[in-house]
Amino acid sequence: MGDAERVKPMDPFEQLAGEKVPPVPTARTFTDGVRRKLHPRLLVLHVIEFAFGATWWAVMHMTTALAAAARYTLTGTWPPRDQTLEKQAGSGPENER
Repeated sequence: MGDAERVKPMDPFEQLAGEKVPPVPTARTFTDGVRRKLHPRLLVLHVIEFAFGATWWAVMHMTTALAAAARYTLTGTWPPRDQTLEKQAGSGPENER
C-alpha cells in the first residue's frame, strides 16, 4: 500500500484535483486590472490599424479621384471604367436588356 500511494495518477484531472486554487479576485480589482492592462493596448492597436489600413485606403481612393479629375481637365474625357466596377454597380451592358 505504500507504493500505491506514491504513484501519481495518469489522468490530468486527477493530478489537478490536489492543486490549490487562488481565490477569485473581487469584481473591482478585476475591472481595474482590465482597464489598466487591456484598454491601452486596444487603443494602440486601433490607432495602428487605422493609420496603416483605413488611412492608406482613403489616400489611394482620393488619389485616384484626383487623377481622374486632372485627366478630365486636360483631355475632356473621363478614364474608362474598370470592368469590375461595372459588374458591382450592375450598370454593365448585360444588365440593360
